[in-house]
Amino acid sequence: MKGITVKLPDTTLRRLRQEARATGRSVAALIRERLEAAPRRGSRSVYEMTSDLAGSVAGDRKAATNDRHRFARS
Repeated sequence: MKGITVKLPDTTLRRLRQEARATGRSVAALIRERLEAAPRRGSRSVYEMTSDLAGSVAGDRKAATNDRHRFARS
């Protein structure tokens, strides 16, 4: 098994530690369980939630960040 480092807000880590103590499991085991869990019924991925928006915004295909000459120093 390979390891990774995850930075969590203090409140999230506190809740994980409390749950780990209450259930007698490790914080790592709780995180693995949540990562491996199948999506809940009714939850959708970001792609599923936004796929109907594809093509709904009109405009130039060129990204605004490509027009750098406007920001050139004088």
